[in-house]
Amino acid sequence: MFRKILVAVDGSPITVKVLAAAADLARHYEAELHCIYVIETGWADGDLARELVIRELEEESGDLLAGFEEELTRMGARAGMHLKRGHPGETILAAANETGSELIVIGSVGKSQISRMLSGSVSTFVVTHSPVATLVIKP
Repeated sequence: MFRKILVAVDGSPITVKVLAAAADLARHYEAELHCIYVIETGWADGDLARELVIRELEEESGDLLAGFEEELTRMGARAGMHLKRGHPGETILAAANETGSELIVIGSVGKSQISRMLSGSVSTFVVTHSPVATLVIKP
């Protein structure tokens, strides 16, 4: 059913559950798996100090991606790892399109309604705008 799956991770506590679900589906469907980590950059436009923070985050995210890759390997799955910059929701959807993914697996960290109003929910954005199936993993 699914030949290519994109799993979006952010390093939050739910990430292990998200990876486990994606690995299980990839094994079940013998699907190609892609893992994406997005560094949100929209708030840093034009500010050198913020740009330096983003660069530091990129360096740290390499370690995160290596950890995600190890976790997937432990679960019996292999994935192409993708590190991107941008608006998380839009970047996840663009990556799904670029990889030809037919399913997106993403976590929902259970933000409060006020928090969602102020910063938005990446999982809600992806579900609302995705042209492909989306599986949201809850805590």
